[in-house]
Amino acid sequence: MIESFTDYKTIFIQRLPRYAIKSRKTWTSKNKALSDTPIKAHLAGKYAVGVLGKWYPEYCILDIDSKSAAIVKEIREKLNLNENNSMLFSSESPNSYHLLIKPEYHKKPPTLNLLKSVFEMFCRSHGIEVYPQRNKVIRLPFGAHQIPLDYEYAQLDSWQDYLYWFEKLDQFDLSSVKNHQMILNFESLDKRASILPVVIGDAQTLLDYGLQVPSSRHDSQFKVLYYLWRRNIPQETAEELVLSWITKKHNGFSTDIISHPRQVEKEIERQASFIYNKYQISQIYPDSTHNFFNGYITEPDLQDIVEATRASLPRMKFLFNLVKYSYPRRHRKLISIHRDKLVQWASWKTYLKYLDEFESKGLLKRRSAYQPSLFAKNLKMNWRYRSSNEAVLYEGRSVDSFDQMIRLIFQPDEFRQLLIKAESKQSTASKIINSIWKK
Repeated sequence: MIESFTDYKTIFIQRLPRYAIKSRKTWTSKNKALSDTPIKAHLAGKYAVGVLGKWYPEYCILDIDSKSAAIVKEIREKLNLNENNSMLFSSESPNSYHLLIKPEYHKKPPTLNLLKSVFEMFCRSHGIEVYPQRNKVIRLPFGAHQIPLDYEYAQLDSWQDYLYWFEKLDQFDLSSVKNHQMILNFESLDKRASILPVVIGDAQTLLDYGLQVPSSRHDSQFKVLYYLWRRNIPQETAEELVLSWITKKHNGFSTDIISHPRQVEKEIERQASFIYNKYQISQIYPDSTHNFFNGYITEPDLQDIVEATRASLPRMKFLFNLVKYSYPRRHRKLISIHRDKLVQWASWKTYLKYLDEFESKGLLKRRSAYQPSLFAKNLKMNWRYRSSNEAVLYEGRSVDSFDQMIRLIFQPDEFRQLLIKAESKQSTASKIINSIWKK
């Protein structure tokens, strides 16, 4: 139950800046952060909760009103949607539906703006709406009056079951939507972009108490904007929140916000554009998207990895990345991994060898469905997955590399004992320790 609720919040919940509830016939806006209590009430069917979208949404709802079941079927067919990559639910009104999908764009997380842009022509021509949106709430999934209509899901009777099957869905590639404006697929252009963890604590203090010293407005605005980006807040919403914050909590330490508020607003917009564009181009994502897209891992997994590879460093690193990537995808029938990732985790010469070894040990099962055009390998991990609540995170983010994770969890002597237990020689263990901690 706890793990399911955590996963539900990770996928669907945007807490800031507001939400809405519907207890009878009308929606009532709540101009405050969304807490867990209304979410639980929604899932219990007590009343409905509506939320705004994240900057990188992990779900998409096509809101179809006043349409027959035949038209809904036609809409799904035009988008190449079926029970494997979408879930159809009834909505509260007659002949109204919510079509739930998991969006991506060329194997990467889409922004809220990209989601809107891709579906704009299609939705306009079919008289439907796409959610989530930045300024208009959408009813959260799996609440009252939301009945699954697909035969495969008709027997389900709890939100936990709905969530489980939603997590099993295949991703829907937005690039397949016809007649949308093509989006340039930038690779990482700015290698200098990096996460600034030390800012987070300062930003929270600033949000709570406002400016503390003179001549600190510019730097403080940047910290709060960066904090809101980390929280997956859409750019324009972040700009509005920071302008409201500095207006109310400058504490007399800024004269510009009083005498030149429009200049301050423009400055906030420039700072936000710098942060959001820099990280988007660099394919560095807010915390929840980073964890959802790049994966995460738990401490017991590290011990299992050392044992399964008999403390071979290159194999430990490769298996670490496989397990980490598979965690948020573990409910799917098959996990599709681009060959370039496998090469990045090992090398051209070794990745197939390691896959063969792990398959022979029963750690994974590969399927013959190999698509050369996509350079993808399809496999299923046979792994003892732990609860997502046990994920090792550093200030809310999963750690990217094996070396970083080991240094975060273990002291050198502790890890040495783990290596020795996995039948590593003393000399080899020393080399591994030196390799990891010298960085």
